Amino acid sequence: MNKLAKTTIFATLTCLATPVLAADMYVSGTVGYIDLSSSKNSGTFQSDFTTGSVTGVTPPLTIPSSSPVGWSTSFDSGMAYSIALGWKMDAFRFELEYAMSDSDIDSHKGVNAAGIDLTSIDAGVLLTGNVGDLGVSVGDLVADGRGSLESSTIYLNAYYDFMHDEAFSPYIGAGIGYADTDVQFMPSGVGVIDDSDSGFSYQLILGASYALNDQFELFGDVRYRDTDDASVKSPLLSAGFDVENSGTLFNLGLRYSF
Repeated sequence: MNKLAKTTIFATLTCLATPVLAADMYVSGTVGYIDLSSSKNSGTFQSDFTTGSVTGVTPPLTIPSSSPVGWSTSFDSGMAYSIALGWKMDAFRFELEYAMSDSDIDSHKGVNAAGIDLTSIDAGVLLTGNVGDLGVSVGDLVADGRGSLESSTIYLNAYYDFMHDEAFSPYIGAGIGYADTDVQFMPSGVGVIDDSDSGFSYQLILGASYALNDQFELFGDVRYRDTDDASVKSPLLSAGFDVENSGTLFNLGLRYSF
């Protein structure tokens, strides 16, 4: 069980132990999909990097430490889930949410190092000590994305229900939280990044609820989420990168009031 899960369980039990709020409390769960925005992975070499010797790069080059390196990554639409514990105060709701999302990598492109576009150069240039062409360009190697970006986040959310006394009620909301982001980039099966980082996250929410009866409500919403860039390392390139993590989430959920 990871740190976020333990924190969520502790916070949930603490809230359940507060009898003053019990009469107005609810639990909810959602399933949805998330459409992540493309990430511009900007980084720097953390030590001098010597390229492989390939056609057009003979003899090999030595790229100094702190030189820029990067590329862009696009993602497939991924799945998202959440559970939440909340309480109501007339038109306002407050909520503790544990949210998870998982998006596969679609492709990478635009690999560059020290201002040099590597797209059309043989991929052997990425391997220190390599001599001779591997027969595949850097651009073709990274176009086969593979890997994933996973997030686990605890949010504290606040909502306003415009028609809280009616069966149907649109609402708006916002949340702040703390996220763990796991990054795995494996273009063509080559392990470029397998690392994680934590940071601040926020979300903006627009949705509507429909009361099935006094206890159950269906709801759906759209959320924009933005999380601090994940600072991760690449053992292949001896470099560190900032991977962006933001996107739009579409949710469908069920809420049960105590």
